[in-house]
Amino acid sequence: MGDIDLEHLTSLTRRALKKPQISLIINRLKTDILRCADPFIWSVLSEHLLGESFPKGIRSAWIFAIKPDICSPAHFHPNSVQYTIIVEGDGKMKIGEGEREVETFSPRGRQPIWYIISKNVSHEVITKDSVMVIFSFHTCVSKELLEVETSSGRSRLYEK
Repeated sequence: MGDIDLEHLTSLTRRALKKPQISLIINRLKTDILRCADPFIWSVLSEHLLGESFPKGIRSAWIFAIKPDICSPAHFHPNSVQYTIIVEGDGKMKIGEGEREVETFSPRGRQPIWYIISKNVSHEVITKDSVMVIFSFHTCVSKELLEVETSSGRSRLYEK
């Protein structure tokens, strides 16, 4: 899966969560997801917005907001390894055949749990009664991130 520096990703995430412009994006996504029909929405988290470069091997990043009380469609990425951290919310993460309760990142807490999802591995999120906010880092550039729905085979690019 590569040698991504998780300590660098963790410190980058800590710094990102302190930025007012990123807090504004998170709050907008949390508001917007409750008004739309989609199970999740997102915003690209660029190096420009972060004010720093991604760790070696990471080529794009995203902030996702997932609706409360839903199961996101199972999907996989044939062209990217995904490094995910849960910023807010409760629920479960299914990766391949495994399922576990999520652990939410605490900027002041211990080393966080990173959910590392290999290429072509199906994954989905089951939320509880609040919006879940996720930071997702990928090994492909944002305009190339391809999602393939597991059940239907439908595919889409996240950024056009």
